[in-house]
Formats: sequence, C-alpha cells, structure tokens
Amino acid sequence: MDLARLEGWFRRFADIECRDLPMYHRLCHGVADHSDLLERLLIAAPGQWRPNLMLAALHDIVLWDPEVPLARWYPTVGGAPDAAGDLIDAIRSTIETHPNRFAELIATRSTQTNEVNRSTLWPLALAAATADVDAEVALLEIGPSAGLNLRFDEYDIRYVDSSGGTVGRFGTRSSPVHLRCEVRGDAPTVRHHVESTATVPPIVARIGIDAAPVDLGDPDQRRWLKACIWPEQIERHERFDAAASHMVRRQAIDPLTLIRDDALDGLFDAVERFPAEAHLVVINSWMMTYLHRDRRSAFDRALDLLGDTRTLTHISAEGEGVESWVPAGDGPTDDTVVGISRWRQGVRSDQRWALCHPHLTWFAPLD
Repeated sequence: MDLARLEGWFRRFADIECRDLPMYHRLCHGVADHSDLLERLLIAAPGQWRPNLMLAALHDIVLWDPEVPLARWYPTVGGAPDAAGDLIDAIRSTIETHPNRFAELIATRSTQTNEVNRSTLWPLALAAATADVDAEVALLEIGPSAGLNLRFDEYDIRYVDSSGGTVGRFGTRSSPVHLRCEVRGDAPTVRHHVESTATVPPIVARIGIDAAPVDLGDPDQRRWLKACIWPEQIERHERFDAAASHMVRRQAIDPLTLIRDDALDGLFDAVERFPAEAHLVVINSWMMTYLHRDRRSAFDRALDLLGDTRTLTHISAEGEGVESWVPAGDGPTDDTVVGISRWRQGVRSDQRWALCHPHLTWFAPLD
C-alpha cells in the first residue's frame, strides 16, 4: 500500500461520500495532506477501506474519552462541526494521547454498519417477493452486524410521500424506534407499495450470518458500531441508540441467532436450522460489496443449489454492479439497487426491482 494511493482514497472519500458533511470533508482532505497520518494506516488488515477505518477509530476514541482535543468537533459528545481550531493538530494530539488504542483499532478492527433505517425496505420488498407464495417466511440476513434489521417489524415505520405527508405505517406503533422513508412515484404506485406491506407473511424464524457479529450488551462493541456512524448525522445516532437499547432488552427475552461465520461457509448450516416447509428469504444490504467477486459468485451458485429443492427468494440492496445477477438499468447510477431473485419449483427469475438511498431516506420502485 503506497501513500499516494491512500491520499487519493481520502480525497475521493471527502468529495464523494462526505460532500454534505463539512467536518468530515475537511478532516479527510486534511489527512490526505499529511503523510505522517497516512502512514499510521499501513498496519490495517488487507481489504480494509482506510478512510472509513480511520474515521471510525477516531470517533471511537472520542466516544470513549470525550476530553480529547478532537472531541470539540463531534456533535455526538456535545461538540460542533464548525468549532474553531486546527483540526489536524487535534487529530495528532488525540492519537498521541491514546497511541496504543488508536494503533490497535486500526490493526484489528473492520468497519461495520447497521443502519437501522434500512429496516424500512424489508416490509416493502418482502411484500413483493412473497406475493406468489402462501407460506411462512424463514428470514436469513447476510452480514447483519448486530442483527438490528432482523427485528424490522418491531419498529414503528412511517412511509411518506414527496410532500412529507404520511401515506402508511408498518410495525409496532408503541416501539421506541421510529423510522421514516419517502416512497417516490406517482400516487397509485406509492399507494400500492405502501398498502402491500399489510400482506407481509408471518416470520417463523430469523437467523443472521456475520463474520464478526456485534454483541450490543458489550460496551466496547456497541461503541465501535456507533463510531462507524458519521458524527454529523445526529438523527442516525438517535435511531441507533434507540434500536440498540431495544435490541439488548429483546435479546434477554427472545434472543436472535447470529452465526459467526463467512457468508458462504455459514449458509448451509443456517438453512438447516429453518423449517423445511418455510419460504426461505435471504436478505443483504451493503454487505456483498465487502466480499471478493469470486465469493459473491460462489454464494450465488450456492443459492441456486438451495433453490433446486425449496422455495427461495433473495433480496439484495447493494451498489450498482455489486450483484452481477441483477439486470442492468438504463445507465449507471450512484443509488442503491434492489434486486430480487426468485426460485420457484427449481426455476429462477431475476428482477431489478427498485432504487433507494443507501440509508433508505427514500425508496423508488421500478415496477
């Protein structure tokens, strides 16, 4: 890994991912200008996206020790993104205050997200994916992190139109977790998709497979997951905090099964735990992008094997081109692409079903 390449990554991340995040935009360009900071990332494990990893490591330290110099820029500990001062000097001082902790985070951690608002996609997608099957659902999430989105029906989900008016709700009205998604399209299309969520079948079992599942009851693991959320987006933190607290309470009563394994290696083990007569629905969101292309292809072939003998649906929300089986659109897009594959009596069909924001602030069906 050469420093010139790292510099380019940080500048690209600043201008594309952080264009609406003034503090992170400034921070990433600042790090790109200083080779001594870039050099600290050379110890990261292969395959790690260094800009995200460094941002999460710094945020984790700020959350752990709100007295470090960098904290005054972080709203998650009472700071302000436009605080006065030298941001780069504050980064250096913060790292120098906890050098071993920073090095350990960079060397051993991987970035994870569990954006709770992605739960707004699953009622819409499940309604479409299961409309032709009269059976209970066995839900398997690939890359669930802490499993927050596996409990989507325990949240209060509100769907709105382009004017912000509520057009439908799903889930549990009394939930402490409140989510919101704009459904785009003409009025009949919006109404159809929102009303269809009433037909989501019962979920008889839920399992997640993750290479490093997060135990939200562990303060260090919970803080790391929170640190991976951008500090300037306070609404996302409020959602996460509410969902994480809800998850800890529910796990004590009705624990989810989270299998620690690779997506491909753990697949058949997970499926064997489900009732054979259930409609197996596999879901993933912004996870396959972290798998090598060969592993993605092997995972898809494994689903083909499962689909030969049982009713199966795969719903995937990933960046354009990540899932090669999703039909191409009219042109490239920066939006998240939702694809649905169905196996019925051993016959497979693939559909490019919707576009959405990566955090599901909006959803736009294509049918």
